Amino acid sequence: MNQGNGPHQLHNLSSSSNINWEKYRTKGYLHFDERIHIGHMKADLLNKDFVASYAFLPFIHFEMNFKRFLTVKEIDELGNVIKRKEPGKPKTRQIFYAAHKDSFIYKYYGELLNNAYNNYATDNDIDENVIAYRNNKFGKNNIYFAFEVFEHLFKFEKAVVIASDFSKYFDNISHYTLKKNMKRVLGVSTLEKDWYQVFKNLTKFTYVNREDIDNFLEDRHGRKLNKKIKMHQISRIMEPAEFREFKKVYLKRNPNPEPFGIPQGSSMSAVCSNVHLIDFDKEISQWCKQKNAKSMYRRYCDDLIVIIPIDSENYDEFNGIRDELFTIIEKYKPDGLIVQREKTEVRLWNGTEILDEQFKPSKLDYLGFVTNGHMIQLREKSLFNYYTRAYRKVKTVKRIECATKRPGPKRSLYDLYTHLGFDYKERGNFVTYAYKSHNKMSRLPVKCLIKKQVKRHWGRINKRLDK
Repeated sequence: MNQGNGPHQLHNLSSSSNINWEKYRTKGYLHFDERIHIGHMKADLLNKDFVASYAFLPFIHFEMNFKRFLTVKEIDELGNVIKRKEPGKPKTRQIFYAAHKDSFIYKYYGELLNNAYNNYATDNDIDENVIAYRNNKFGKNNIYFAFEVFEHLFKFEKAVVIASDFSKYFDNISHYTLKKNMKRVLGVSTLEKDWYQVFKNLTKFTYVNREDIDNFLEDRHGRKLNKKIKMHQISRIMEPAEFREFKKVYLKRNPNPEPFGIPQGSSMSAVCSNVHLIDFDKEISQWCKQKNAKSMYRRYCDDLIVIIPIDSENYDEFNGIRDELFTIIEKYKPDGLIVQREKTEVRLWNGTEILDEQFKPSKLDYLGFVTNGHMIQLREKSLFNYYTRAYRKVKTVKRIECATKRPGPKRSLYDLYTHLGFDYKERGNFVTYAYKSHNKMSRLPVKCLIKKQVKRHWGRINKRLDK
């Protein structure tokens, strides 16, 4: 190991002193380097000379596709409203995962940056506004943050609510703005060599498509590939000499136009997404307070929501507030911040129900929860995805039973998709999440229907098993 000139310090800010090294776990996936334990990497992480001269490996890239379904309402001959699901435009997310050593470096520098960002956010009064990817929001998750928003909203007689998200946020992050803001957060005029090396490889990243790697591995190991991977008989995708030839053909570079985009999936990209928007968050926060001291602004990565109480007699503020917000957002378009107006929910809370821009009864959807002012429940898409995965697992169990003439692995099915897996791997499962959500949302002054949504999960799953 290269010990260099001693341990790395973060410009007189707290750094490795409050790092929880137990969270640096060895990942089981295959990459271009071998798996490594943090105990063999820690000294190098603390050595800024090592990081400054470190040669990062390419990311591995794959697409994560999400099916979308739209609810279509029709009226039959008797005047009854019939709802049905139709496939919508699928959502695709580009995911990149780093080599094992690279991953530890990104995670460590991401934590250092997060610690510095916490101080900056507190000093600039945006700590409460930014809620995703924070390491100082202990024990808080999207259930807590959604509850906080709904609880705040229901306090008012009337309020404007605007919920929106940024289009392809990680793809559009400006390298110039990110670097400028990193220096501000770290309190330096120039990034030190180690920090610049990490920044450079995060913005000018290279990658290889997982499909090309899968083809290489299948040609090399044949049908026994999966078994060898599970048994850890393969320590890396290929040897260094093979990699040098492989990348001549398959290596690709940041697919976004210069100078934009960082890979979604690295341990450091998350905190960078917050650092990138420090000016935006501060301006929106101040604007909200100017409109009304009791206003609320929250941003969860690329999802933002604004709640502004309005005069109980003045509905003209409704459109004006929306236009002012979009004017501010438009200022940050050169930084890659793009919001689609058609995907923005503008709602009015009138003290009893949620209304749309035409003042008709509507719903507010935030962080997976939906309310109309009378009730609150999980987003229907979340239920649909849960049952889709559960039924797919049922098919796998039945296929194994048919092939082996023995009982299938039902224990795994129950752990993953029923109440029997309440403590599954200490994190629970979707049913656990639903119960926790119900317990929290029941404190709101509306009827909570979440437990009712998953009440029949046991019967539905076992009915599929018995078919």
